[in-house]
Amino acid sequence: MNHKPIRSIYDFAEFYGLRIEYHDLPANNAGFLDPDDEPQFIAVNRNHPHCEQVFTIAHEICHFISDHKRPRRKFRNRLLDRQYQSPTAKSYARYMRGFTGKLIPIEREADMFAMSWLVQREGGKVLLEFLDRHPEKKWLFRFILVDSLVKLPFRLVKTLFGKLLLAQAKS
Repeated sequence: MNHKPIRSIYDFAEFYGLRIEYHDLPANNAGFLDPDDEPQFIAVNRNHPHCEQVFTIAHEICHFISDHKRPRRKFRNRLLDRQYQSPTAKSYARYMRGFTGKLIPIEREADMFAMSWLVQREGGKVLLEFLDRHPEKKWLFRFILVDSLVKLPFRLVKTLFGKLLLAQAKS
């Protein structure tokens, strides 16, 4: 894996060792993740506009990270991923993993991830162009925006607190 700064969706794909390949795909196919057991690339429809290509790449990266066939790549809450000794705790964690998997279907999770990328990293022109082309995704945009705004004060407090501790350590 590459460890250079992630400034674009292409850097993000490169971080995971995924190439971006542009193909002539049917109009209703935005792209796909290499179906191999160890995916090497994301295929993107070269005929789609840039905003949809960015969304597709982020969507497929989420499939790569969250792939259920490869638990080592699966990111979950630490409490759900932990190996418990207690039979009760094991049972509860197993139940919650199954529940969260059913609550948010794989495609919805990937769309949420992709929209989050557009809102937090792309913004502006790319985001607006995508929403103009896909008005059915505006509910998803609102959900991600509200989620980001709710988390913002916590991020600010964490950053300020960290700077305060750093300043105290220097003095």
